[in-house]
Amino acid sequence: MNKYTGVKIFKNRRVVIATMHAKEKVIAPLLEDEFNMKCLVPKGFNTDQFGTFSGEIERKSNPLETVRAKALAALSDCNETLVIASEGSFGPHPESPFVTGSEELVILIDIENNFEIIGRFFTEKTNFNHQKIEALFDLKEFTERIGFPEHGIIVKVRNKANSEIIHKDFKDFISLQSQVLEFLTGGNTISAETDMRAMNNPTRMLAIGLATKNLLININSLCPECNAPGFSIIEAMRGLRCQLCNLPTKGVKAYIFSCQKCAFTCERKKEGIPFQDPTFCDYCNP
Repeated sequence: MNKYTGVKIFKNRRVVIATMHAKEKVIAPLLEDEFNMKCLVPKGFNTDQFGTFSGEIERKSNPLETVRAKALAALSDCNETLVIASEGSFGPHPESPFVTGSEELVILIDIENNFEIIGRFFTEKTNFNHQKIEALFDLKEFTERIGFPEHGIIVKVRNKANSEIIHKDFKDFISLQSQVLEFLTGGNTISAETDMRAMNNPTRMLAIGLATKNLLININSLCPECNAPGFSIIEAMRGLRCQLCNLPTKGVKAYIFSCQKCAFTCERKKEGIPFQDPTFCDYCNP
């Protein structure tokens, strides 16, 4: 069996950060501090080709396939061997379909040593939202709810011919209000959405940073058998018992860890959470 040198293979390497939305602001400092990496952002790399939150380009694959494709495409444009990319998605909580949130995936791919390591962060704290705008009052209420202008807004205008135009990058409420008022007087159908592009959404940028920290934890997790980095979770075992009724829930009680190099696996209990909150119990809160 091969014995690896742990995380030394990532020390002092050059790494490409596959982004056009300034994600390097939260990713790069973490990589530099942990592994003394030199972070590079490819010029002219268009991540919108893999899908946009505003809907101009549909994301055709699931988040993991998308973030992997994004990372490998960035590598193909340069002469490097190490890349990191992230992808966000929004939907129901894995333990309760009535609770929505966002998940950030961050992937590290090392084609020199044949490693793929993933970090994740799920949170219910997201300002992902949308609203129909029929009056300026609707606009004011929506901007206050999402935290504009610190968080960006996207305005979609559909005319009587049913064609849609998307407007982005508003900097202040006065210019936004003036533009929307013009749209309203034109008899258009207007909707507003939170701009989920990272550089216009500090809430999402924070989640990307936390997903990167989870990636670093996974990189530093070494296989007990062969010492390879990336000894991480491949499966969640559900059935954590409810704190109120003691029945099994969809909550995670343990994880299966696996090494991608020697295939060693083991089960580890979830630490610090002996019971599930009754909020997520199908019996106590049907």
